[in-house]
Amino acid sequence: MKKLVLKISLILLFAGTLFINTSNAQPINVGGGFVIGTSYPHFGFKVNGTYGMDFLLENLSASAAFTYFIPSTPGSITYNRWAFDVDGHYKFYSLNKFDFYALAGINISNYSTKWDDFLGDVHKTSGTKPGVNVGAGALFGISDNIKAFGEFKYIMGRYDQAEITVGVLFAL
Repeated sequence: MKKLVLKISLILLFAGTLFINTSNAQPINVGGGFVIGTSYPHFGFKVNGTYGMDFLLENLSASAAFTYFIPSTPGSITYNRWAFDVDGHYKFYSLNKFDFYALAGINISNYSTKWDDFLGDVHKTSGTKPGVNVGAGALFGISDNIKAFGEFKYIMGRYDQAEITVGVLFAL
């Protein structure tokens, strides 16, 4: 039993060392931006981070983002939504300080509505569903540590929506 625990510990230590050495060499950026969507609610804020994955494929990076949409109440219905995205970015073209990339990934969206009927009863619906992201974006190098970005993506799933995001990323 002790030998098994020792072997597992050594394997985990070795794997962790490989990951730490690899991750230290990769660029990490964190930031956020403003989102405009086609479904209710239309406006939101995004917090995201990117991680360079050149060790797998040149020009590849991964992105994780959380988007919170500002609740809106057109008429008597209140709409709420948040989303979590994990995307892969592939840089396909560079021009001066601009980098253009394609993106694809997965999305988890939570959506809820609340409304009053004519009798005064309150009704609520909500759900969390997965989806798939596809789109494109551009990065503009403001300085060595700051990049502005713009992104268009379409989310295909139960809560379909097109989104445009503009924001800033800071290098760590």
